[in-house]
Amino acid sequence: MSCLPFEDGAFDLVTAFETVYFWPGPTESFREVYRTLRPGGIFLIVNESDGEDPHASKWLSVIDGMRIFDGDQLARFLTEAGFSEIIINRNAKKHWLCVLAMRENSSLLENEEPSGIS
Repeated sequence: MSCLPFEDGAFDLVTAFETVYFWPGPTESFREVYRTLRPGGIFLIVNESDGEDPHASKWLSVIDGMRIFDGDQLARFLTEAGFSEIIINRNAKKHWLCVLAMRENSSLLENEEPSGIS
């Protein structure tokens, strides 16, 4: 995740389902996602472990390199990476976590047509 093979602003949406547990340096990885998003683009993170479930720690000893983050930690990493708006939705009963981060929309590019459409 530290060097994605895509151009700047290549995507409107990037998703990470059950994967950020394994990403190196979350802030740096999220910065790389930010780079690949167009202004106004969305980064969606979905985890079945919200970092609040004491039973989830069992996975840390079973799966090498796994790290479980709570919503506040992910929000901090995303803010440090440059994301301007972050929405966290947590299911406390099931310990699920959904994080939506948006790249700031540049007023200079708002009227630009999406690539590939003329």
